[in-house]
Amino acid sequence: MILVIGLGHPLRRDDGVGLWIAQNLEEREGVKVLGAQELTPELIPQLAAADLVIFVDARHGAGPVRWERVKPGPTPPLTHTLPPQGLLSWTARLFGSAPEAWLVTVPARDFSLGEGFSPRTRLAAEALLRRLRAYLGGEE
Repeated sequence: MILVIGLGHPLRRDDGVGLWIAQNLEEREGVKVLGAQELTPELIPQLAAADLVIFVDARHGAGPVRWERVKPGPTPPLTHTLPPQGLLSWTARLFGSAPEAWLVTVPARDFSLGEGFSPRTRLAAEALLRRLRAYLGGEE
């Protein structure tokens, strides 16, 4: 199973891009899509059930959408929120292995209070959504 987790805050403009991806990416057989404001320990069992996890989040700055491989690192203290590496570390520790994982970051500039994306973030988000749909076997 492929698990896509879109991250962000819907009332901090560009920061909501991961949630927007999750809301607009259709689930299909073998694909589960979640939206979250934070990565919490409650997600660990879902990571353990996945073969591949794609985290989608905003990244401050300009440039292209980035795809970075994420691997478990040292196991951090178990707190109410964890970075992707921390979730993978805890997944491996509790379940014996962790899935392949990628962090996809969308360039973002406007993190002010409000809704809606800046023009460049909107274009990058729409392009990423098309790419994910094509990769996951949906329509482009």
